[in-house]
Amino acid sequence: MFLLRTMTFSSTLRRSLLIASFLCVLPTAALAFIVPPNDGFVTDTAGVITAEQKAELDASLNAYRTKTSNEIAILLVKNLGGEVIDDVGVQVGRAWGVGAKQKNNGILILASLEDRQVTIQTGYGLEGAVPDVVAKGVIDEDIVPAFRDAKYFEGLVAATEALEKHIGGEYTADRYTSGEDGGFVPFLLFLAFVGLQALSAFLGRTKSWWMGGVIGGVFGVVLAGFFSWWFSIPLLIILGLIFDYIVSHMTHTKRRGRWWGGGFGSGGVGGGIGGGGRRGVGGGEV
Repeated sequence: MFLLRTMTFSSTLRRSLLIASFLCVLPTAALAFIVPPNDGFVTDTAGVITAEQKAELDASLNAYRTKTSNEIAILLVKNLGGEVIDDVGVQVGRAWGVGAKQKNNGILILASLEDRQVTIQTGYGLEGAVPDVVAKGVIDEDIVPAFRDAKYFEGLVAATEALEKHIGGEYTADRYTSGEDGGFVPFLLFLAFVGLQALSAFLGRTKSWWMGGVIGGVFGVVLAGFFSWWFSIPLLIILGLIFDYIVSHMTHTKRRGRWWGGGFGSGGVGGGIGGGGRRGVGGGEV
């Protein structure tokens, strides 16, 4: 009888554990994303574009595939069911077979309206023309601004046109990596050059060289505060001490105190700053 009770209790416990496991998995299964059927080049399960707009995009993307064999597909959904958008994008791309299998030349634009997320998944065959910086640029500059104003069709048209031009070589990644900031880096280099000269002149007048460590520590604290680069504090203290020591040593062992950038002084190589010094600082391209 005791053995029978034990067996009955074990069976009941086993059933309870199975039910509990099922209940734990049930919410996750309910949230899981289900890949919708492919409805052409544009699949809109969120219902944010009209039938006419869908037909126009379908025709444009079909003509592009006929011309180049590259395929761009679009999926608009209400939500991702709690899943990561990049994982969903890979799942959809594989399920739909976007692009030719031999060339792997497909691109999927996936947007989740309720989650307010967008991703561009690129096949291996097009990664050279559409690297991450380009995909991010298309999202940030072509899709997101239009979607914020509920102009979904306009954003998709701009995105597909940009992708086609990147793949065709008409656009390059410089479209997103250069621009007005292109002249900012040379300007920063020029400021650093002038700042080092002023700092060397200041430290050269001091007899002790601990001041360089203090200045380096201050810059390190600033970098740590803005970027959490805590390693910069001891590093810049050491570099400041070394820099101050060299400046002080060179200044007090030479009769002519302006050792820093000596070739830029009057009578030096290049005939002064306007003759050759600044061209080296501001002449590079980013």
